[in-house]
Formats: sequence, structure tokens, C-alpha cells
Amino acid sequence: MTTQVRRSVLTAAAGALVLLGVATIGVYRTRAYGDNMTTEQNKATARRWSEDLWGRGNLAVADEIIAPDYVRHDPGDPFPARGPEDVKRIVTMLRTTLPDFKIEVEAIIAEGDMVVSRYTATATDTKGYMGMPSTGKTIRTSAIQIFRFANGKIVESWAARDDLGTLRQLGHLPALAARGR
Repeated sequence: MTTQVRRSVLTAAAGALVLLGVATIGVYRTRAYGDNMTTEQNKATARRWSEDLWGRGNLAVADEIIAPDYVRHDPGDPFPARGPEDVKRIVTMLRTTLPDFKIEVEAIIAEGDMVVSRYTATATDTKGYMGMPSTGKTIRTSAIQIFRFANGKIVESWAARDDLGTLRQLGHLPALAARGR
């Protein structure tokens, strides 16, 4: 066997082992958490989180889709959120500050007990964002949210938003200077 052929065989074998490991982890996660919901049902619930709960401010949705032991991982939150009541407090605070807040879900991907949602939030700063003076400007913020499900409810989530870009759009931070090539 030539060195190149050996490398190709080893690379293919390593790839097969990685794929087998990923498939095994997916089966383990589904069985370990006892989740009997389908990925399509989980995706629909993640969409309700974004569009109905946050985008429309329908707080009753929180009690339907969020587990009592839910934990939210979001460095931009004003306080740690555990359970539906804390999420309702954050949604209320945000929608009080940005009354026309809307979310457009652009993509949802799911596997096992995990769902990833990519979306864009829009709103007009009419009351002062994060305690800063009101600007009257419209903002567009892109974000990604990852959800973990158990028994049809969201038990954990992680959020990553372009908060820095939002502050720049509002004029609270200077725009970055373009770099010359």
C-alpha cells in the first residue's frame, strides 16, 4: 500500500468512527432523557417560544412550553432565569422597553432533544433601551437560540445575540472603522 492510500483508508476509518460516535450520542441523549416528543414537535415548540412568547408577548405560552426546572443561559439577561416565571419577567421587561418587538424565525434545526433556532428581532427604541435615552431608531438584531427538551418542554436554553451591534445601531457605541487592505 502506498502512503497516500494508507492515509485515505485511515481518514475514512476515522470518519466512520466519528459518525458512529455521533449517532450513538444522539441515541443515548434521546433515551437518557426519556423524551418521547418528535423533533418536529420540539421545533414547533421552539417556534412558539420565539414568535408567540417573545414576539407577541403571550405570557401564557411560557407555562405551556417551559419546564418548572428550566435554566436559561444568556449573558445578556438582567438576572438568572429559572422556570417560566423568570422568563415571563424578562419578556415583560423587554416588551415594556420595546413595545413593538417582533421576532422572525429564519431557520430551525433539530436532532434528538436539541433544537437550534436562528432569528432576527426587530423593534423601535421608543422608551430607552437598557436604561439609556430613547433614540426613536429601529433596530434589527440577529440571534441564535439553542434549546434542550425533555418530555415536550424546554428544560434549558442558550442564547447568542448581536447585542453589541444593537447598541451600535442605536448610536450608543461608535461604529467600527473600516480597515484598509
